[in-house]
Amino acid sequence: MINFSRSNLSLMSAWGVLVACLAGLYLTGCGYGLGPRPHRLANPLTLSIPVADNKSRYGHLGPDLTKALIAELAGTKGLVIDNAGAKASLKMTITQVVMGSGSWDIVRTNKDDTPEASASREAYVTVDVVFTKPAKEFGAPPISTRSRFSSSRTYLVSQIQGQVEMQEAEALAWIMADLAQKIGLVLFNEF
Repeated sequence: MINFSRSNLSLMSAWGVLVACLAGLYLTGCGYGLGPRPHRLANPLTLSIPVADNKSRYGHLGPDLTKALIAELAGTKGLVIDNAGAKASLKMTITQVVMGSGSWDIVRTNKDDTPEASASREAYVTVDVVFTKPAKEFGAPPISTRSRFSSSRTYLVSQIQGQVEMQEAEALAWIMADLAQKIGLVLFNEF
């Protein structure tokens, strides 16, 4: 007969809970992590990523998207980003940027019982991407794949113009990072 004391039982149950939690985390295998994602390619690849063409009135978004994508791909094993000697390319075109009018939310009433409201707007961006890679057969033309990506972000709008511009810029920066992540994930499926 085995005799367990209370302290041994509580220690064993604590270890059991810890082991069960760690096993659950390991087995779920979700794709989200807290650190940089070390992507891997099956074969080494030299990739050209020219500055994104921007068809919108927001001129800084082309370089911003390109920088965000290069940062997303940094640390990828087997990937060299080099515009000079690359046989594969990823060309991006920002086709649409919409800054919506949003909505008004009544936050509270002031001392005169007049409602004070806050506004929110939505920023929406669409990007067309062409992935081009060499064909596996010698002498065959390169293979191109077209994809369309979009992302949006709702942000609050202040009554001060300088803060509105800052909030809009933060929303667009978030969208560029989100698009870079989406494009990067598809890139690894293509190559």
